[in-house]
Amino acid sequence: MTNTAQEQYNRVRQLMQQGRFPEAVQVCEMLLQSIPNHVPALQLLAIAAQQADQYEKAEAAFKELLRIAPGRAELILGYGRFLRSMGRPAEAEQFIVEASRLAPEAAGVWHSLGLLYLAEDRPAEARASAEKMARLAPDNPAAWELCAAACQREGDIDGAISYCREGLEKLPTAERLHYSLAQLLREECEFEASAQAYAQAKKHGFDAPDLYRNWSESILETGDTSAALAQAQAGIQLYPDHAPLHRTTARLHHEVGAPGDPLAPLAQAARNIPQNPALWQTLVELLKRLKRSDEAYAALEEAKSLGVPRSPELLALEALAASEQGDHALAAQRFDAAVAQYPDHPYVLVNSAMQLLGGGDPAKADEMCRRLLEIDPYDQLALTYRGTAWQMLEDPREQWLLDYERMVVPVEVPLPDGYSDRTVFFAAVREVLEELHRTQAQPIEQSVRGGTQTNGFLFRLKNPLLATLEQQIRRAIVSALNNFPEDDRHPFWSRRHKEPVGDGLRFSGAWSVRLRDQGFHANHVHPEGWVSSALYISLPEEVSSGTGTEGHIQFGSPMTELGVDLPPRRTVKPTVGTLVLFPSYMWHGTLPFHSDEPRITVAFDLLPEA
Repeated sequence: MTNTAQEQYNRVRQLMQQGRFPEAVQVCEMLLQSIPNHVPALQLLAIAAQQADQYEKAEAAFKELLRIAPGRAELILGYGRFLRSMGRPAEAEQFIVEASRLAPEAAGVWHSLGLLYLAEDRPAEARASAEKMARLAPDNPAAWELCAAACQREGDIDGAISYCREGLEKLPTAERLHYSLAQLLREECEFEASAQAYAQAKKHGFDAPDLYRNWSESILETGDTSAALAQAQAGIQLYPDHAPLHRTTARLHHEVGAPGDPLAPLAQAARNIPQNPALWQTLVELLKRLKRSDEAYAALEEAKSLGVPRSPELLALEALAASEQGDHALAAQRFDAAVAQYPDHPYVLVNSAMQLLGGGDPAKADEMCRRLLEIDPYDQLALTYRGTAWQMLEDPREQWLLDYERMVVPVEVPLPDGYSDRTVFFAAVREVLEELHRTQAQPIEQSVRGGTQTNGFLFRLKNPLLATLEQQIRRAIVSALNNFPEDDRHPFWSRRHKEPVGDGLRFSGAWSVRLRDQGFHANHVHPEGWVSSALYISLPEEVSSGTGTEGHIQFGSPMTELGVDLPPRRTVKPTVGTLVLFPSYMWHGTLPFHSDEPRITVAFDLLPEA
């Protein structure tokens, strides 16, 4: 290599270190004109072109490398990794497997193969590759992380924890292994041990916004609400630009009843970082949730004055603000502009549909819903708003989409073995649930009014009575779902498997709600579900024996914020031990009640069998 070529080669490396990949590609191409078929230069070109998003050029360089230097495992592996990054797993596997045949003692080959198998949901093969890597490179924490990830994907959480701990015996300062262990322990509901593992991850150098989100959640589960909030607050001090961490911190602040304004840190961060529209979006959404609408409108104006980038979410929120302030013409104008700019953006389309319903244009709202359902046929909010639009239009398809008699299904939860009295069993369940309601205020972003909601997925908790309850709930669900009609064209009925329902039921969430005197659920839907539910664990005498509708669940009446006054289509009186199932896209809410005794329920969202 001449001095000039060496200088160009060094220049390419320097440019790549600086992240100036398009320039590195240009210099590399000049270098290869003077020294064609130079393997190190071609390698640099392949990597630089890939980083510069010049994928055709990168692939051409990889292929040229394999032509002039056939049989070299590291070059074959490099091309396999490139193919994996391009979303071509079948081709990638062919090359990475060939590299593993040529260099079976190279740990990096097995790492790449394990990652490929994991991405393709082949955990057993991923685990085998990871174990080979761990044997070859026991001092590489990535080997133990991959072993744990493969075990977790197989459902072997104990095995995953064992791999983390085995790795940490050899590498006690491996911060990512501590973090992986913390995540697994949290999944196993070992919350104190999980919090300690998060602390070790932090001590050894791991730092990321999700560390503080997950750490605070683990501490909250131990019952130390003040420490949980303090950990989240420590996170936003380090990551003031991270909107999801601010959302978690504000939620905790509000729900544990801490003094001060829960949104003050978020508002200050938004002002300090005006180029971050996600902070302003989060601030406006939470202000609205807390019924501080005037402040939300003022925040939107302030964001505009500060030159905050006009994200699709902010454009939609500005349009909604006009609608909520009574200027439906301005709202329609703003939404038309937002939809024109972002024609396939779900946030824009769904909020446009909501505004159009409130503004008295259900036909145009229906069109927004149609577009959303072309993107996702099971978009629950789109189905909700389409049903409301059809109801306003007196379209007979509303009865097809929302059959309140057949789709609202009360079913009695059977008693488990060892219990002959329903009162005794559900009273025992109530005692367990009461212990889990640790917060003081209603959650910011849920439908609960005048009550509390448990944190996290209820049935992950290692309590034998909750496990028994889940088992009995599953039995009740199976009996109901197996009576669902078959209709391949229906967005609700069609999602049930054609075969009888078995053990593959999937929960996308499960929680308990404890309503106090005058508490209720605002009318709402569940965007992440298919079938939703309410199981009554404990009811005040005024609800269970009353002659009115206090504490009853109602269906078909939209949320107040929609501005559409439609009466409920069906009301169901709750009884202890009865599970009420209904479509997640069906409007539902709970009527207020008066009593010194709480109203306690368990609810969940169900997804179709995998």
